[in-house]
Amino acid sequence: MRTKIFFFLTFISVAASATVTVTPISTDYAAKEVTFNVEWTNSPTVPYNNRVWIWIDFCSITGTTPGSFAPATITSPTKTGGNGTITGATARGFFIEYGTTNAGATVTATLSNAPPGKFNWCVYGSDTPPNVTASGGTYTLHGTPPFILTAASGATQTVVATNITTAAVTITPVTLTDQTGCPGIFCLYTGSDLVIDETRLCQQRTGGEKNWEAYIKDSRDGEYYKIVQYSDGVWWWADDYRGSYGYQVTCSGVRLYSATSKSDDCPSGWRLPTRAEAFARFEPPLEVDGWGGAVSTSGLKVYATSTTCNTHTVPRCDLVASDVSTAVYPICSTEETNIHSYTYGRVRCIRQL
Repeated sequence: MRTKIFFFLTFISVAASATVTVTPISTDYAAKEVTFNVEWTNSPTVPYNNRVWIWIDFCSITGTTPGSFAPATITSPTKTGGNGTITGATARGFFIEYGTTNAGATVTATLSNAPPGKFNWCVYGSDTPPNVTASGGTYTLHGTPPFILTAASGATQTVVATNITTAAVTITPVTLTDQTGCPGIFCLYTGSDLVIDETRLCQQRTGGEKNWEAYIKDSRDGEYYKIVQYSDGVWWWADDYRGSYGYQVTCSGVRLYSATSKSDDCPSGWRLPTRAEAFARFEPPLEVDGWGGAVSTSGLKVYATSTTCNTHTVPRCDLVASDVSTAVYPICSTEETNIHSYTYGRVRCIRQL
């Protein structure tokens, strides 16, 4: 019997990722409690969001023949030593968050669905949540299938493979989990106006500033707009307004608003940027970085217009809200010498969820 007990204990495995090593310490079979140590280093990469995901599998033992491993239902994970904080605990797993270069934590957890008597168990750690990349109308899911996609409404879709065409996605997912139970982000934008289809993808950009981009639908007239998010969390329209609400002048395909009115300028949940926000985003210099190129490195499409319209030259102007009142007026490139005569601007809405 002593030999068999030794076999049971050594059957517990040690799992590791690029930065995470998990080592078993002890088992209390009567209480169904397991104790293990988690260690991590910021080499060769830093764990995503400075935290690691922990999950456990177990199998029953009949005689000397172990059964099949199955997901453990984890309850009451507790840090009993070392560094870090346990967060985001679910029945499948939990995070250990940390802030030191080299850290370790001792954890005790109850496997509530483990059988009576002895059982084998494996504990795992991962520094990378499941994630999604997109190309050519196909989403590639990174992690361990099956994946569960979840929409903001709570609706779900299960994907058993590691890729799916955008046409086959029947919901508008904002999060996903994989077989490990680790939560990941399908789309960083969570507004109800989000649209995902074969040509309008939600993804982290592979070039430039590698920020997120997505698409929304203006419920007022059904127009679609590309949006990009910056490191401060603010989403900006990457397209000029071209809808049918509130515009005063149409020139060269761009619909301009009057600076004297802000009615219907942005869809619900969105607003005009203030003058300070516009200058902070596009300076320095305003007319080169913000208005001079076709697409900036962040994916925000901005360009100058110089087409004559209604006997006037359309300036390099965006419509913004005043910092100190509800007034709305155009903010223009300094290259224009008579910007005071223009009372219209393009609309670029912003939003922070």
